[in-house]
Amino acid sequence: MKKRFLTIGLIVLVAVVALTAAACGEAEETTTTAAPTTETTAPPSTETTAAPTTETTGGPATGEPIKVGFSNSLTGFSAAPGVSTGKGVDLMVERVNAAGGINGRPLEVITLDDKSDVPTAIANINKLIQENKVVATIGPFAQFMQEPARGIAEQTKTPMVGMGPATLEQLAGTQYQMSVMVSAGPPIQADALTKVIKANGWKNIIGIADVLAIHQETLDLLVKNSAAEGFAFTKLPDTFGFDQTDFQPILNKIMEAYNANKPDAVILYVNPIAVPPLYKGLRSLGVDVPIQGSPAAAHPAILAMGPEAVEGMLVLDSGGLVNPAGLPDDWPLKAGQLAFFEAYQAKYGQPPDFFAAAGADLVSVLAEAMKQAGGPDDKAAVAKALTTLKDFVALQGIVSFTPEMTSQGVTGQMVEWKVQGAQFVLVNTVN
Repeated sequence: MKKRFLTIGLIVLVAVVALTAAACGEAEETTTTAAPTTETTAPPSTETTAAPTTETTGGPATGEPIKVGFSNSLTGFSAAPGVSTGKGVDLMVERVNAAGGINGRPLEVITLDDKSDVPTAIANINKLIQENKVVATIGPFAQFMQEPARGIAEQTKTPMVGMGPATLEQLAGTQYQMSVMVSAGPPIQADALTKVIKANGWKNIIGIADVLAIHQETLDLLVKNSAAEGFAFTKLPDTFGFDQTDFQPILNKIMEAYNANKPDAVILYVNPIAVPPLYKGLRSLGVDVPIQGSPAAAHPAILAMGPEAVEGMLVLDSGGLVNPAGLPDDWPLKAGQLAFFEAYQAKYGQPPDFFAAAGADLVSVLAEAMKQAGGPDDKAAVAKALTTLKDFVALQGIVSFTPEMTSQGVTGQMVEWKVQGAQFVLVNTVN
């Protein structure tokens, strides 16, 4: 059974290249109504808050389509994860519609390419609302697009389900009432890392983060809280972007800190493409302490240089979708993740990654809010259902919002894996 869910290194590099190539070939506007396939396991009825990934007796939706807008990064520097997010969106639309949609009406997602550019994303969202007459929006993909998108949602009174993760400033700032953001932010990830550190008895840790706000701010919280938690954490001031191809200068900086601090562990809070050269490089330079990765490393792309390049790496994951078959049977997300994993493999011929799960959650959270609101037409009611959604089982974790906290839905369900022989092997569930 578990072999069906292994992420095999030989296919990963091809998959990553294929994602980028697919992004370059996307049309500017696409529409997904997505008729169900016979292999799709349908979602649950409206009487449950479980994500639409388990069995239901509902028939396929056939009524007037419900238009939902999605500005996604199909080209530009965010293209590969953006395309993966879009695949998750498309599959979940199929699954929602296969189960009867919203009161018999199918979801229809209209996607516009924002080219990984904020002004284009803003223009797309305005066009979707004003010209396409969508009743709600999902996304956009990039974290740095969330704030302007939420502002538009507030001004136009259009419900929105955003990706996130929220920054610390967003978590402490305005809690918008027409929109929510789903993914786990820095406090949740820092809490999980702290639990991992204490469980392993590490007392002296160094870490480096790439330019992503979620990575930088998670490590900033470790710096802030480490003394009170009983360990020392040194965050390297050095960083790098997605365009980094020569990792030797970064390795040199890490080794300087490693030799100076003699840590018990090293944290690499970086994107999945950077993981193999950094992990392999550190091991070749003599680093023999545990090396811990971020949820971004819970991704098939880390096997692109071959499984041996990341053998033994520890990986924190949001929800555990990278290998749901390896999760405990009582894990609350497992049934939904297994169903989604199988459907994704059947549809796309490759395993899903975190971004696909995040895309699927955009759809399932919005669909649940529409059901609780009695349909999609009363936008204020849909927004209220979003901001009061409680204990909804999504793929990334259990989602709850309040009007006082609309910027982060997932508040736990982190999982620790260890890479062994091209497999993500469960260490333990964390928070």
